[in-house]
Amino acid sequence: MRIFAFYLALFGSALFASGGRAALGIFTVPSGADVFLDGSLEKEIQGTPYENPAMLTGEHSVVLLPPSESFVPAFYSFILQPGKSYEISHEFLRRNQAFNAYALSPSAYHIEANAGFFYDANSASKIPFDFRLGLPWGFGARLAFPVEEREIKKFLLGLQYNYFPLQIGFAADWISPRGSGYSAIRAAILAEQNIWIFNLLENIVYEYSKQDKAEFYLRAGLPVKHIFMPYLALREKMSLPVESHLFSLEPGALLQAGNRFSLEISVPVDLIGKNEDKGFGFYFGIHGDFAFGKTKKNNRAANVIWDVNAVSNREYRKFCEETGCEIPPLARNRDYDDYPVVSISLKDAIAYSKWARKRLPTAEEWKKAVSAYSNFDDVCESPKLKKANEGQLANGMRNFAGNIAIWLLPENENASVAYFAGSSHRDSPEACKRKSALTDISSPRGSEFVGIRLVRDL
Repeated sequence: MRIFAFYLALFGSALFASGGRAALGIFTVPSGADVFLDGSLEKEIQGTPYENPAMLTGEHSVVLLPPSESFVPAFYSFILQPGKSYEISHEFLRRNQAFNAYALSPSAYHIEANAGFFYDANSASKIPFDFRLGLPWGFGARLAFPVEEREIKKFLLGLQYNYFPLQIGFAADWISPRGSGYSAIRAAILAEQNIWIFNLLENIVYEYSKQDKAEFYLRAGLPVKHIFMPYLALREKMSLPVESHLFSLEPGALLQAGNRFSLEISVPVDLIGKNEDKGFGFYFGIHGDFAFGKTKKNNRAANVIWDVNAVSNREYRKFCEETGCEIPPLARNRDYDDYPVVSISLKDAIAYSKWARKRLPTAEEWKKAVSAYSNFDDVCESPKLKKANEGQLANGMRNFAGNIAIWLLPENENASVAYFAGSSHRDSPEACKRKSALTDISSPRGSEFVGIRLVRDL
């Protein structure tokens, strides 16, 4: 039995040494997503960022479940090659939230439009419209107004700020009921989290007006295959001091019809208290999230996977041996096999990318990758060249700043000047931080501090 175990271990080590394994890296925005590999119902112990340096080669699949049900899950299928590294870099799309509750906006430009129909026991039809404009840095603007019996009786303007890591938002709204002679200011705190198998959304609202009001909203949803989510909401409305209040129960369901569209139906049922809206009704909403202000290149930048490592001398030498191109001086020295290849012309870098069935990144893609990372103190500290497969991971890339600069894809491959991005080990820490967010211009002949890092289109 011991002999059998010995030979089994020997065979496994030989398989690994011969390149029968591959490295897998998965990086998501936001991080902390659950990873389910190859159809397994058990999630991996490590969430994103996820790294497995010894995956079996061949075909694989992965399901990524975001840390909050307000995002859309993702699925990838891929093939791992022996001795190769494969990276998945994914930015989750955000689901739309329930109508009548404040929504957590994404930290990017977008327009969200909500509409519906409500018919209460007083035979008063209402068609609510709610428009939200998402802005960078967690800000969002809101315009809402209901049409009651073909007349707009009030409208609402609002501004919201979201503290994303904790899924907490702060909102302030100004509402003006027409013909009432007064206006109101609404302040809200909203939060969202997952507890066990439930997705919870809570709002606490205070309205300052002639008659102060308060409102509490709690929605508990149970996702089904992360596409359909039945929920039960409890809503408490009261006047301050507590003279009258309304407690209602709102069963409903949210169906994610696509990455940017969802359908919702809810049935508010008033249980306790008196209110002008008391009665039985229903709400049916279609939520759409329309991105705008993006060029074709920006859309492309959001749909690429960056290589974890820069191209090494070993990898580039293999390309030269197969194609007959000239091997750079440093790549001829086997002691530098694992270091990034440098002194490559732009023309040769493009030829290598085509041979590897990938491409060079664009300037827009580089700027997008850098803009997601703000602290360069830990990647701009080393005055010496690091190995391509060693070093700290940031933005899903290893040594993406401070080690070597990289060639960028030009619009004209025969241009007399070319762009490269980033800094190298020869730059000072101050220059590294400054150049990490810039794109520079140089001769396409190459230099000893410019190398190659590739991307792959999704």
